[in-house]
Amino acid sequence: MAPTVADISGDNDKSSIPKLPRLPKNARIQKRPMLRPPIPSPYTGADQKKVVYVSTKTPFISAVKRVRKLLDEIDKRSMGKIDLVDGKGSDKQKLRKLGERTNASTGKEPEEVVLKATNRAIQNVLGLALFFQGQDDCRVRLRTGTVSVVDDIVESEISTRAETVEGEDEKEELPESRVRKASFVEVAINLK
Repeated sequence: MAPTVADISGDNDKSSIPKLPRLPKNARIQKRPMLRPPIPSPYTGADQKKVVYVSTKTPFISAVKRVRKLLDEIDKRSMGKIDLVDGKGSDKQKLRKLGERTNASTGKEPEEVVLKATNRAIQNVLGLALFFQGQDDCRVRLRTGTVSVVDDIVESEISTRAETVEGEDEKEELPESRVRKASFVEVAINLK
């Protein structure tokens, strides 16, 4: 059975998302910064997620260098200590043991650097993803989604002055905050 016009247009999906109520004329929205966990040091272990937040003003080359530095630290940590001078056995045996150790560690998920961006900065993150996808030693994965963001509703001062002059006693009760949805993109980059 062929899909109908209503199925293709996606009207069913839009009706499930409630529209936010309209604000009165004497109110405006003041955006709060998004809540983020603190960024760990690049030298922390694999248990800490390595995150780089990208904004619209983040320079491309700076972001590339930051990600490259984190990937280099991940590579150093995964190799472990290599000691070919001291120890028992020949150099070939030591290298074989080192290869066995790195092959045994591939059973767990590889450590990755995550680039995050929301709304207008998504374009910058996708440009970085394309750059690292062109690199021979990197693997890139994309994840998309939405996140809830809280905005404050503030009464504008100009309209309050005008209302006091007019002497209107009827005043609408304004909500303190409003929740909106923002789209985000995560780009996970790890070494091959």
